[in-house]
Order: sequence, then C-alpha cells, then structure tokens
Amino acid sequence: MKKIAFYILLGFAISTVLYSCARRGIPTGGPIDHQAPKVILTKPINYATNFKGGKVEIFFDEFVQLKDISETFTISPPLKKKPLVKLKGRSIYVKLEEKLRENTTYTLDFGTGITDNNEGNPLGEYQFVFSTGKQLDSLSIKGKLDNSFNQLPVEKAMVMAYLNTNDSVPYSVIPSYVAKTDSAGYFQLNNLSAGDYKLFAIVDGNRDFFYNGPGEMIGFSNEIITPAIHTYEQLDSIGADSVKITKMMTTEPSNIYIRMFDEENPLQYLTTFKRDRREQIYFEFNSKRKDSLKIDFIDVDEKEDWFLLVKNKTNDTLSYWITDSTIYQRDTLLAKLEYMKTDSLGQLINFTDTVKLNYKDPKKAKASKKEKKNQKLKIPSYEFKFNASSTQDLNKNLIIDFNEPLAQMNTDSIHFYQIQDTLEIPIDYSIEKDASNILRYHVKINWKPETQYKVEFDSTAFLNIYGIYSDKYEGKMKTREEEYYGKILLNVTNVKSPLLVQLLKNNKSENIIQTKKIYSDQTVIFDYLAPDTYIFKVIIDANDNGKWDTGNYKEGLQPEMVLYFRKEIKVRSYFEVEDGISISESGPEINFNQHLIDLEQKRKKELEKALLKEAEQNKKKTRNKQNN
Repeated sequence: MKKIAFYILLGFAISTVLYSCARRGIPTGGPIDHQAPKVILTKPINYATNFKGGKVEIFFDEFVQLKDISETFTISPPLKKKPLVKLKGRSIYVKLEEKLRENTTYTLDFGTGITDNNEGNPLGEYQFVFSTGKQLDSLSIKGKLDNSFNQLPVEKAMVMAYLNTNDSVPYSVIPSYVAKTDSAGYFQLNNLSAGDYKLFAIVDGNRDFFYNGPGEMIGFSNEIITPAIHTYEQLDSIGADSVKITKMMTTEPSNIYIRMFDEENPLQYLTTFKRDRREQIYFEFNSKRKDSLKIDFIDVDEKEDWFLLVKNKTNDTLSYWITDSTIYQRDTLLAKLEYMKTDSLGQLINFTDTVKLNYKDPKKAKASKKEKKNQKLKIPSYEFKFNASSTQDLNKNLIIDFNEPLAQMNTDSIHFYQIQDTLEIPIDYSIEKDASNILRYHVKINWKPETQYKVEFDSTAFLNIYGIYSDKYEGKMKTREEEYYGKILLNVTNVKSPLLVQLLKNNKSENIIQTKKIYSDQTVIFDYLAPDTYIFKVIIDANDNGKWDTGNYKEGLQPEMVLYFRKEIKVRSYFEVEDGISISESGPEINFNQHLIDLEQKRKKELEKALLKEAEQNKKKTRNKQNN
C-alpha cells in the first residue's frame, strides 16, 4: 500500500511539473506579420520582349491568396476570352487562352487582388508587363473619375482607350487598352503605343467591354488624346558653388478628369397600372414623358370631366381620381389606353392598349355578437395631415396634405389665433395650392418671434370631391426666439453662368437647407439657420431651368458641372458668418503624382497603426502572465 501511495504521489508531481512546463512553452504565434509578400521570380521576366504566349508564372517568398481576383484582375489590351488566374503552391500562374497580337505590349494588372495567406497583407498595385515584339511601349494616360452629381470617386470603373476614334466604338468595338479605377477614382492606362485615343469610361456591370445604354454609368472625354513623353532638365545642388543638371522624363497627359453620369432612359413604356382604391386608377411609366395618356372606358359613356389628375413633375406617375360615381361604382373597368411607346427600332410611336382595372372591397374580419352590439357606425371622414409641431420656425409655412382632392374650403371654419396671456386674438393667414401637387396646400402666416399660436379646423372646414367632410382639428405651436437663428453671408465671385447655390447640412444625407439662384457676382444671404455645421454645393445651371441635368453620350452632352465646397461652416445662434467662394467651370485640378504620394503615406500610416496595435497586444499578454 505504501508503494502504491508513493507511485500515485510521484505521478501527480510529474504531471504538475509537465503541465507547468507546458504552460510556459505554449507558443504565442509570434509577432503579427505586417510584411507584404515579395515577388522573387517570374517566368518570363517582367518586361520581357518577344513573348510567344502560353502562360505567365509569378513566384513569391511565402504562400499567397487571390482576393476577388475576378473583379480586380484586368489584362490590357483586353482579350475576348479572359485569362485563367490560379494559385499553385507559392506561385500564381496566368494561362493566356487566346492568340496574342503581334508587336503589342500587354499589361497584366492584379490591382489589390494578391495578399499573403495568413494576415491578408496586400502586395499592392502589382502589374506584369510583356511585349510580343522587340520593344515595350511606354506611353500612358492618367487621370481621375468622379460621380458628376456628388463628386465622389467612382471605384472599379472601366476606363477604355480606343485607337479607333469613331463615335460608335463604345457600342461595338473592344477597346484598345483598359484600366480600372482605384478606391479614390484614379486610373492609369500604361504601356500604350503611339497614336490618337478616344477615352471612355463605364461601370461595366456585365464585363463585356461595351456600353449597353442606360443602366450603366458612363463618362467620356470631349478631346482626342495623344499621349507623349515630355523631357525636361532638373537642376540639383551638389555643393556650395555647383549644380548638377539631370535629364528627366514624364508621360503626359496625367490630369484627365472624367465626370461619370447615368443617362436618362430614352425608352418609354407603361410599367404599372392598378386600382387599389375604388375611386382611383394609377399608372406608372418607366421614365419621364412629354405626351399625355388618353383613357377611353369601354361600354361606358363618360363625360370629359370624369376625373381629376394628380401627376409628378416628370409626368411618369399619374393618379386619376374618378369623380363620376357611375364609373367608380363599377367593380371592373375595361379601358382603352393611348400613349407614346418606344418600338423595336427605338422610335416613339402612338400605341393603343386595353387594360382591365378591377377593384375588390377588402374583406372585413368577422365580429362576435358582443362586438357587433357595441360596434358604433363609423362615419367616413376626409383625411389630411397638418405638419404643425410644438415649435414653429419663423421662416417656414405650414403644410396641409390631403389624401383625396379638395372640392371646397370653408374659411369661416378655419381659425388661427395669437395667444396673449389668456386672450386668443384672431390673425390673418392665407392658404395657397401647391403649384405641382393638387393634394398639398401651404398656409402662410406672418409669424412673430417667441409667440404662441393656436389653430382650429371645424368639421366643415374641408370637403372632398366625394362630398365627405374632414374631422375637427385643434393644435398649438410656439415660434422660436429670433436670437436662436444664425446667418451666413456668402460672397460668390467669378460667376459666368446661372448658378444654383445650395446650402447643405454637413451629414451623410447632405440635406438641402436652402437654394438660391444667382446670375452674377454677389453676396448671397442664408438666414434663419439653426445652429449646426453646413457646406456648400453649386450647380452650374447652363440651360437655366432651375435643376441639375445629366449628360448624353450620343448628343455629346456632358452633365452640368457640380462644385462642392466642403469647408465646414459652423453657425451659432445670433451670429453672422461671412465666407466666400470662387467659381471654376473647368472642374478640379488633378495631380496624379500627388495621388501616388498620398497612397504611399496611407500605407505607412496603416503599417504604423498595425504595429502600435501589436505592441499593445504584447503588453496585455505580458500583464496577464504576470498576474497569473
């Protein structure tokens, strides 16, 4: 028994020692790897000449992975059959499954699609270049793409250069060279042959290298571009009394700026027709229209004024409120429609169609005997929304939105009061119909600051076209003090075209607070502003129609220029802020070299951040060990 006890104790001691040693010997995984993979060998060599095709192999100092390679990889000039890109051990091979053109320089651009296998560190903007001829082409075109309406960069757009400068090439010809934009919207078409180029860009959703019309964002350069190499001399000081002259070369152009836009859909057709309410029929078209919709009910002798029409500004959404009870009492309406529709040749033709518009009363839930006994007869009422809130801004009108067209307004049943102590003093007001929406009305009052108001609508205030009155309404509101608001005085100079100057709230939605239209240099006043942070946006309204207009490639129309002034302007209560902007209709300056520097600085910052994080993690591990 003593021997058994001895062996048990000995085994327990050995296990404790082994466990202790094991704990001290558990590997931590070592420091986090922040190094990008390195290319150690390529077959053939990068920038090889007289390449005969087949495949390209790229070897690395560690295992790598391909990240979204189908989206990030491009070959320029493009091939009809996309190359096969695969992993093979510590290498990547690219199989070229199509015969290459003679005496042509090709660029395999992997973008950010190559990373190391463990930490996902990207190799960077890696390109492999070869020529099927005796020499490499070395010209390039650099620039930037932005969304024309909000000036945000367009990422992963396809920039296409054509040696064929016919206007129809984006629709029918594979481009001579291609490149993709990075996350900042910059592009670089490299290793181009000499010649004149037409430049075009699309967000190529189906990756076919063709522009397929509305639905794909597009952009184009108005100018034919001839890339060149520019040689210049640079003076470098090498001593107190001597300088060194160095010959430098740079490729041009490097500042092409293309504004991307969505074209308006030229096709026109009916997309929706329905009758969700007995008295209303609804039609929706795919795009804005200039023509009218004619409706002729079959087996119904309708009068000319059988409806009231509510439509949006672009005339593509139409609501017909039926005023004739002999029509809307029918559960089924068969209607012949006449409207303009695009035919198979792309031409607008007069089109006739017949549609069935059914209405079915909604099913009512079965009520119990007790519920039926206690159930009160519900009298229908004319519904509306009144936007009055407890706090009223001094510069804003009140708005009434009706759910059905208004037939009559009884001003004797509408009352607005100013409250002083316990007295209710009637005040003047006016109610005006909205110019573009027959269901909306604006109530205008000459507001006084820091004053309480009361509104009363009697049950006979509003009558709709179906003879139904509205319910009673009562509400109170108080205006803000004048000292609550701030003001911006904006000096606008170099005005050469009509401008829409917009004050935006500095948030993600960029809500439009106020818009002012000007035609010359002047100080624009934005008043009654809540304390907040704002920015400015300017639309160069070339056709003076009061709105931003998109472009059209076939017509050679660029979208109207939009300028952002993203300097934050902080407005405080009872303060005036004065600032100024100068208008440049040529667009922003593009500095591609600065962009490359910025990218390098960004990578350094990311590395520094990762190293600091690693150091913090190591400190934490050390503290935990000490505590244990």
